[in-house]
Amino acid sequence: MSMQMLPTPAPIRDTRKRFSFGRPAMMLVLSLAFATAANAAEFTHKYVMRGQVLDVQDKTLVVCIGKEDGAQVGQVLNVVRHQRGPHRHKSATPNFVRTDIGKVRITSIIDDHYAKATVVDGNVKINDSVELVRD
Repeated sequence: MSMQMLPTPAPIRDTRKRFSFGRPAMMLVLSLAFATAANAAEFTHKYVMRGQVLDVQDKTLVVCIGKEDGAQVGQVLNVVRHQRGPHRHKSATPNFVRTDIGKVRITSIIDDHYAKATVVDGNVKINDSVELVRD
């Protein structure tokens, strides 16, 4: 009885492309991610939260306006509330109503972005907006 040798199968080649980041490339990716996150936070503060009432405790509140925005102790700010208004017929866009709520006075500056204020008049709530009173 003779044993017949079977042919050895050819090795299977892995044709998948592999990408590997070296340390410099990984550092570049991470630094871009951090820079983008910092820019996003700055954008959010400057355009989304600017002027927002963040906290209300009795008649004391924290507003998203600080040194960087030119806030000064003693400034009086109007408080407004933006609410969805009645739906207008044939209008694809929602209708919003701006309501004057009252006034607050800045009592201290916390930092570049935030200040404390007290209610002069009105019923101020979180997410209301404050605006500098213009003469």
